[in-house]
Amino acid sequence: MNRKWIILAASLTVGLGLSATAFSRSADDETELGKIMEKVQKHKATLTKAVRNVAAYKKSQEDVKKSAEEWAKLAKESKPHNEAVKAAKNVPEPQKKWDELMDAWAKESLKLAEIAGKADSEQKDAKDQLNTVNKTCTECHQAFRVDSADGGF
Repeated sequence: MNRKWIILAASLTVGLGLSATAFSRSADDETELGKIMEKVQKHKATLTKAVRNVAAYKKSQEDVKKSAEEWAKLAKESKPHNEAVKAAKNVPEPQKKWDELMDAWAKESLKLAEIAGKADSEQKDAKDQLNTVNKTCTECHQAFRVDSADGGF
């Protein structure tokens, strides 16, 4: 009976070790754009949570402003990392489209920061602007995000 438990423990240890190795390799192979997008996701979670209702918005309005400003910086930081342009399919003038989307992302993020920066701003306005930014993200992902094993850039 004890042998069964020892074999189970050994199997789990080996399995977890292999999983950890696989994850560490994928993190090492990650692109600069992928690293930026991880930061984007953290801010997206903050923003989505903060604008979901009036009470959350009033409580987190300053966080919305900061995260939106950070998104604008990340958009500018992402622009030169245009390796996704090479993989774009069915996108006429992909470099031009990439630049337009990065500029739109930065511009719309700054609008969100401006809305959140006003003391008398409404949650609905911030939520609507966040949806506008998210549409930019969706458009970019549809054009440039290549289906890959890791599901990212």
